[in-house]
Amino acid sequence: MEKIEGTKKVGIVGGGIEGKSLLEVFAKSKGIELLFVVDADSEAPAMKAAAKMGLKTLTRLDMAMKNFPVDFLFDAGSTDEEIETYKAEGKVVPSAAALLLIKMLEENRGHANQQIFSDLSSVRKEIDRNTRDASKALHGIEKISNELEVLAINAGIQASRAGEFGKGFSVVAGEVKSTARVARELAGEIDRIIGEVSSSSINIEQALKKVT
Repeated sequence: MEKIEGTKKVGIVGGGIEGKSLLEVFAKSKGIELLFVVDADSEAPAMKAAAKMGLKTLTRLDMAMKNFPVDFLFDAGSTDEEIETYKAEGKVVPSAAALLLIKMLEENRGHANQQIFSDLSSVRKEIDRNTRDASKALHGIEKISNELEVLAINAGIQASRAGEFGKGFSVVAGEVKSTARVARELAGEIDRIIGEVSSSSINIEQALKKVT
């Protein structure tokens, strides 16, 4: 489990189904470091699951607290009388309360994820719309640049036929042809950028799938 600053060390007392439920939740949390699970029955569900995860499993709470001090104990249906001592110290949290809090947090996270989904969907639709508009404009630029180049070639031919009188026009035709070539190169660059934007849109779509 990844540790972060301010992480709380906790232990679970009770190896039944409630204990296993807490174990599964805490194993995913970055704000909680689960140190051990305690139950007199070493074959209890949470004990077996904790062992597979490489966590400490003990049959006595006093030994667990002596060797692995924690900030809080979660009472998951424990029958260990020793837990009463820690209740008096305010270290014990009923598992029902913990699971209820977790459920509330998950519901709030669900609402937040839905809002993120909505916002990202709007952004993606806007990107797609702008990309389509840019593609249409790009096709127009490419068409104009091609037409300009054809006109410049024809104009150059006519200028060469005009001899000395067509030299000035030939220079202009050359500049038009050069401009058409630059426009075509710019169109290619725009097309590349559109491709990158489209890729970003696909990435957003993949992110949306993860959110939901």
